[in-house]
Amino acid sequence: MSEKKPSAIEEVLKREKLTKDFEKEKNSQEKKSIAIAAQKIAEANKELDGKGSSTTSARYISSFDIALSQSRQDMRFYFLNEEDYGNRLKSIFMENESVLKRYGIDGKKFLDYVRESYDRYKKIHNLMPLEPMKPKYFKYVEDSVQELVAMFQQRFGK
Repeated sequence: MSEKKPSAIEEVLKREKLTKDFEKEKNSQEKKSIAIAAQKIAEANKELDGKGSSTTSARYISSFDIALSQSRQDMRFYFLNEEDYGNRLKSIFMENESVLKRYGIDGKKFLDYVRESYDRYKKIHNLMPLEPMKPKYFKYVEDSVQELVAMFQQRFGK
């Protein structure tokens, strides 16, 4: 009367399969978002080439656009999907592009700093984890980014 003990092997194999499927889906979504961003960039480059703009600014526009499109699918950047905050952050990035470029800050690092700034604001004001961004909150983030740029210029400026 020996009873067979249930094996955890089946559960482990199911878990591994689900993990692989999740990774495949995540990679395909990232590739799609990069392809969409690349298409938008190509269209923007055609317009820029017609106007005679420099290619270096087009390269940094593309890094920010790619970072923005990838971050829209990341749960940590949920607040970028609301209203027009992504485009407003893009304009801030473009205004300070030369300073940020000088210190090696690309679009992804810039958006990480924005996210950290918003997380600080939520922590200071005891907001809920997925609290939607409001204009008052955006003003804090915007001031924080401007302060970062000013500190870079003050500390490392010539």
